[in-house]
Amino acid sequence: MSADLPPSSQASSSHEAGASSPDQAQQGASSPSPAHLLDVLERLSAGDDRLLGHMTLPGRAGRIADWPEWVSPAVVDAWARRGVERPWVHQREALDAVREGLDVVLATGTGSGKSLAAWTPILSDLVEAEDSSRISAIHRRPTALYLAPTKALAADQLASLMALLGQDNTPSDTEASAGPEGSPGLVDERLRRVRATTVDGDTPREAKEWARAGADLILSNPDFLHYVMLPSHQRWSRFLASLRLIVIDEAHHWRGVTGSHIALIVRRLLRVAHHLGADPRVVMLSATVRDAGAVGRALTGRDAVAITEDGSPAGAHELVLWQGAIMADESEVDISSFLEALDAPPGTATLKVPIVRRSAGVEAANLATAFVEEGARLLAFVRSRAGAEAVAAQVRDRLSARGSANAGRVGAYRGGYLPEERRALEEAIRTGGVRALATTSALEMGLDISGLDATITVGWPGTRASLRQQIGRAGRAGAPGTSVLIASDNPLDAYLVHHPEHILGEVEASVIDPSNPWVLAPHVAVAAAEMPITPSDITYFGQELRGVTERLVADGYLKRRPAGYFWDATRPERPSDLTDLRGAAGDVQIVDAATGTVVGTIDQASADAHVFPGAIYIHQGRTFHVLSLSSLTAPAAPATQGWPRALLPEAPGGTRGSEHLGGGRREGAQASSIIIPPARAGDARVALVEEVRTPLRTRSATHTSVEVCAIEETYVCGDGTVTWHHGPTNVSTRVTDYDLLRLPGLEFIRNIELFLPTHTLPTKSTWFTLTPAALAAMGIEAADLAGTLHATEHAMIGILPIVATCDRWDLGGLSTELHDDTGAPTVFIHDAFRGGAGHVLAGFHSARSWVAATLEAVSSCDCESGCPRCVQSPKCGNGNEPLSKQGAITLLTYLLERAPGAL
Repeated sequence: MSADLPPSSQASSSHEAGASSPDQAQQGASSPSPAHLLDVLERLSAGDDRLLGHMTLPGRAGRIADWPEWVSPAVVDAWARRGVERPWVHQREALDAVREGLDVVLATGTGSGKSLAAWTPILSDLVEAEDSSRISAIHRRPTALYLAPTKALAADQLASLMALLGQDNTPSDTEASAGPEGSPGLVDERLRRVRATTVDGDTPREAKEWARAGADLILSNPDFLHYVMLPSHQRWSRFLASLRLIVIDEAHHWRGVTGSHIALIVRRLLRVAHHLGADPRVVMLSATVRDAGAVGRALTGRDAVAITEDGSPAGAHELVLWQGAIMADESEVDISSFLEALDAPPGTATLKVPIVRRSAGVEAANLATAFVEEGARLLAFVRSRAGAEAVAAQVRDRLSARGSANAGRVGAYRGGYLPEERRALEEAIRTGGVRALATTSALEMGLDISGLDATITVGWPGTRASLRQQIGRAGRAGAPGTSVLIASDNPLDAYLVHHPEHILGEVEASVIDPSNPWVLAPHVAVAAAEMPITPSDITYFGQELRGVTERLVADGYLKRRPAGYFWDATRPERPSDLTDLRGAAGDVQIVDAATGTVVGTIDQASADAHVFPGAIYIHQGRTFHVLSLSSLTAPAAPATQGWPRALLPEAPGGTRGSEHLGGGRREGAQASSIIIPPARAGDARVALVEEVRTPLRTRSATHTSVEVCAIEETYVCGDGTVTWHHGPTNVSTRVTDYDLLRLPGLEFIRNIELFLPTHTLPTKSTWFTLTPAALAAMGIEAADLAGTLHATEHAMIGILPIVATCDRWDLGGLSTELHDDTGAPTVFIHDAFRGGAGHVLAGFHSARSWVAATLEAVSSCDCESGCPRCVQSPKCGNGNEPLSKQGAITLLTYLLERAPGAL
């Protein structure tokens, strides 16, 4: 039985529990409406072309259902105290599926109350266990494990859960939070005895011991599961043997290589639980994703029921498309043209000044300032750490210059902050201590932040799913909201804001590949340390298990015994240290040399390019000079590591690698073990810095080379002038030098050479080659070839996310006039992950539509010779030189009818 309720109804508000403070309620009462904010945007854009249009996303009525009969009345009453009289229909459907013993993927919108479906079954089971007189029920209470991508989300969920259980120790707030139809009063004593806690890397030892001994509900993250709980599962046997439910929150977050790691951790968890006699169900909570059932199957290796029809109410939402204002780029005026204009007779002087669009970050700061002055509370989502800091600083400066009392209520939230800094910001967000917050994607996920009027997304966030998560932060609980998407200096952004049908199209499919050997091997190794690997484990790890175990035996990680494959206990490293779940190699600490204080952190992959010796590094608006970048023990430069020969597919003629292309394996990218040995604890790198006040800035340059290891797929066009390939490659990079620049115009001072190690990434690439006939047909001269290929590479990287679930930071590329392995002009696009991530393979199979979208983005750009919106790249290691926009248009036009796939 179900019923419809209007979007504004609060009779069954099943959004995550958490009472708003009086301050927040007061702010919400005076919040500007979407129509008012749209008027503000129209006034700001009067006389220019910044406002490209807006779309109204219609609201929907809520549909409620009855509670299932098996749900404990104590749990029903607890939800009623939180204002939830009855569940939405999608919650009821999920509850029924879990009760039937099925795995579930609940993929509905932001704030649709997915947590209710996760917690209700286990809480009912715990109440039933309290009532049972069986000895087994008394001594083995059912348990549940909740996994979140971030510690902050787990902490937020615990706060909501404790309020539901009546254990939040704030009776006045609890009673105030009960709606008009709620039932104030104490929670059932059986629920008050439920023991719930967070356990992660920051948890004190005593608290971990308490959790092992008696916790019913543990909220954690995959990292803790991988590094602590599973390797020492014997110590957690009480909890794991009683495991009845696994909750994976923000399941859509897990994609690509990181998602593959998480999928294998879940398989290891199920393997250990089954060994201990448990048979848990898995509930995956996700934003809207394409083929939610397939996502669930990829994460767990088991079939799952997909529930995607959202029954919660939603208010109408305004999505505004915005671009930067056109302005003259005076820094690019040629001095000779300027002098000629000065000498010209009066009235005849003409000075041509290049035009550019104001950056998305500056536009975001302007809009955020205007919204705050109108009384709005908002989040501004920025792609980078430095960008979040810059936007927050600009908003503060603008409000301060206007004498606004809100200047001190603007902040930034990003990774790299110390834990205490993050906790303080999270508390300020909840209490309404901030009016505007510039954040990275860290706040895209389900922290319970209510009362927001608007969101500003600075640049395309990478996927439609991410955009929907971000805009869903405004107008939660069925209220209307306003969101602005600002196009950044990116070909994809420029294309999308002029083609809104792609923005509102079907969300992307998540690419998860647990069979990737570079991902699978270290998890098989640690699984063997947890319990011996046997043939039956194919159920968890797939058909690739046998080949991977034999390779691990050959590499010395496993021992083959009659009872199975065992971890070699004589090895010095911990098996759980053989992999890095988040796709990086750990963080580099940035330390103030004068005080020893940790200023922040940066991932290993970015460290060479951003905190090299001599670099100028910006952190929270403070400027630091990098004195050194080294490990504590100053080891030798790491050896480069490429694809192990045994993992490469056979090439035509029975050869592997680049031999069949006419050349042997090059020096410097030697075949490696299937597992990259972990760094020693003493080898952790540290960047020593000193705080300075200087107008100087630095910009590094990177040298990249690509070795073709094998060819897996090939397409030759009809006239034979263009050939496309896909296969494994070794991509070697080294930061070679940097430019020293001076603000405000980034004036070049000098170039300084660096001596940093080479890093080799074994990955997958898609590439195409051109014959001399192709160059002749296009009329591309030798002098223009390098710029043509380079510009085409940049543009294609920028547009690939239209056909693959990725963003440009998940990709890399190389273009060359004559490649060693192909012997022809070649453009490579590669996945920026060890072993590949499937992104460029999707590009290969849809190359024609990929090329068509790239051609439109470049040819429709109104710049003269190339800009960040078409052929320039923000991460180019060669300073975006040389580039030929016209050459790219010519080449892309030629490729359009000579690429695999359909339009």
